[in-house]
Amino acid sequence: MTDPRVVPVKPDFSAEDIAEVLAAVRTGLETGQLTQGAQVEAFEREMAAYTGARHAVAVASGTAALVCGLRALAGETAGGEVLVPANSFYSTAAAPLLAGLRVRLTDVDAATLAPGVRELEQAVTDATTGVLIVHMGGIVTPDLEDIADWCARRGLWLFEDCAHAHGSRLDGRHAGTFGAAGAFSFFATKVITSAEGGMVTTDDDGLARLVRLYRNLGKPEPWRSIHTVLGENARMSELHAAVGRTQLRRLDEFLAVRDRLARRYTDGLAGMRGVRPLLPGHSPASWYKYVVVLDPGVDRQRLRERMRDAGVQLGGEIYEMPLDAQPVFEGRFPPGEHPVAADLCARHICLPLHTRMSDDDTDTVLRALDKALAEEDVTLPPRH
Repeated sequence: MTDPRVVPVKPDFSAEDIAEVLAAVRTGLETGQLTQGAQVEAFEREMAAYTGARHAVAVASGTAALVCGLRALAGETAGGEVLVPANSFYSTAAAPLLAGLRVRLTDVDAATLAPGVRELEQAVTDATTGVLIVHMGGIVTPDLEDIADWCARRGLWLFEDCAHAHGSRLDGRHAGTFGAAGAFSFFATKVITSAEGGMVTTDDDGLARLVRLYRNLGKPEPWRSIHTVLGENARMSELHAAVGRTQLRRLDEFLAVRDRLARRYTDGLAGMRGVRPLLPGHSPASWYKYVVVLDPGVDRQRLRERMRDAGVQLGGEIYEMPLDAQPVFEGRFPPGEHPVAADLCARHICLPLHTRMSDDDTDTVLRALDKALAEEDVTLPPRH
């Protein structure tokens, strides 16, 4: 099988970016300052300025951002319950458990891939202490301000999983600034990357101090081995921060390209049988994923294979199964209680979208999708 013409993701580094990163790596190697130095501090300042948060705390991964943030938030409520959407990534449910909290899954709104106040009301219990909301695919749910108000009225903290949401906004406000804190990922597939890395954003001075404590083995003084809380080694290296800084500097450029490609997809999908795009519509999104929901009866695996034969490799879903179906959580979450999340997990695909794609590439994807759907054995509804 030949390599696909269009791949789902490709990190974007210019020659200037590479030269800047190599210079920073050389400086780190020559000086021996390989962790928690000037590059990390600068990355934190720049991320805080970009998002509008008072603090940004760099950590080793997006999962570490969730775990350290949740440990800081849990405080006296360790053992309390967190509401988590059933259609998210493993880390969204694992992080509260690793932080000593319990997880209760919620169903989601089919239009946004996120729970709204109605779904949260159906899931909340007397044991609930917080809500972990996820900006799936970079879409900030238009219900977020209502969710924040609902949490405040109930005395619950709100923590945003922003792994997909670099540059995503709602009413001009950046993801990660609506609740007590936000957690970003800079993994290699994300909108911007540091290869591995994460960041916690918050306006709360005390919370930022605790996250810094938990990321560095519980040491109030970074280079002195006196430990006051049960922290972990979740530090970001200088080398990763140097990579992340070059990417953050280009984020607005990346977002403009992703928005243009997404609009092209939206126009091309109009009237296509068998699919509907899941669109934010209300606010700028990062377009980390362009999510398309398949009509019932469309065989997703067969469609993926047909598109691969046409030169298009689809990316991974977000996500292909709900959390209650993951083997690691067997016996922990009752299965089958979140029908909307389960249905969306089973019936969507994510079209390739990255900044090295051309308009011709998006047209190739659309042609391949239309042809693959036309070859399905099910009776598709007529074009609109």
